Amino acid sequence: MDVDQVAPLRGAASKSLQRRSWYLLGALGLVAFAVVIAVAFASVVNHNASVSRLKNGGIHVTVIVESCLGNIGGSGSNSAGFTCHGHYRIGNTPFHELIGSLTTYVAAGTSVQGVVDPAQPSKVVLASAVRRSNPSEAAFIAPVILLFLFLTLSVLLIGKARRQLGSREPFMHARKAPPVN
Repeated sequence: MDVDQVAPLRGAASKSLQRRSWYLLGALGLVAFAVVIAVAFASVVNHNASVSRLKNGGIHVTVIVESCLGNIGGSGSNSAGFTCHGHYRIGNTPFHELIGSLTTYVAAGTSVQGVVDPAQPSKVVLASAVRRSNPSEAAFIAPVILLFLFLTLSVLLIGKARRQLGSREPFMHARKAPPVN
């Protein structure tokens, strides 16, 4: 037996993926990546809109704290804020919700000032947190970087597919059939 030859294993013969299959898999990965980027952009836009609504048209309410539990960090050795629930009214409608942005312990029965998102009356945030927050263009940095990475990977995949498959057309388009006489 020659050194360059490898003896086949017993059992069924294995098949490898064809080159086009790898490009299709890469294209599907890019589609999934594009969905992640779209969700990231939508999340930033939604958060900035929520901050704007709270600052400019938020409904100021008094929230009565019902319960407050401490959160611990990932290692369990440090505090990571508090999860507090409270109740408030908007008109005649009562709400029992999570109070956003509490970082210190608040005893049950304590009144805190909150601001309710008019588009989401079940979302209440501390008034002091709303005063300190602003919509941020900087929040778009990560999605923009991901978008540039996506574009770069797309160009690389299409360029490699063109070279490897020997076509000047994008690999996703069908080639023209020769004329039939």
